[in-house]
Amino acid sequence: MTTRTRDLMARFFPSRVDEEELIEALRAHAGLMISAAARVLGDVAEAEDVAQDIAEKLLRKRPAEVRSWPALLKKMAVNRAIDRLRRRRDPSQLPVDLTQPEEPDEQLVQRQRAEALRNAVAALSERDAKLFSLQCFADLDQAEIGRELGMSANAVGVALHRLRKRLSEDLNRLLDAAPQITGETQ
Repeated sequence: MTTRTRDLMARFFPSRVDEEELIEALRAHAGLMISAAARVLGDVAEAEDVAQDIAEKLLRKRPAEVRSWPALLKKMAVNRAIDRLRRRRDPSQLPVDLTQPEEPDEQLVQRQRAEALRNAVAALSERDAKLFSLQCFADLDQAEIGRELGMSANAVGVALHRLRKRLSEDLNRLLDAAPQITGETQ
């Protein structure tokens, strides 16, 4: 085989990551995958299932080249978790981390707010859901989100600003429509 043929073969048919390297990366970054998925899903057991799905997928079809295992595995975990949320299509299943207040009326108000947030997030487009998840659940900055979604950091900033504004308006609208708790007894 000539050098030119070898170069063309390497270009069009890259060698795959060997299985040992893949297994080592999966073991080393399992916690990262689980925590990223758990932040999106709000359920550690389901996040572990996501990590298992990713491991199975990568073992079936190993990637050709990986520049950063943590970045790849975290991105796959967040995306797979978002896919699971979308399959649910039940807004009440979205995670919301709220501390329980002492007063029963305040608990009801917080449940109303949590339900409104679930409904607003469930109604997001796929791109907006990814933006929201990558910022709020994966703790990525605008430049990292841009690299993940193929956008400039500036475009991410503008999109996130618009998304927050729209979510705020949707939440206010949903909360205004909900029955209000006054705390007064009759």
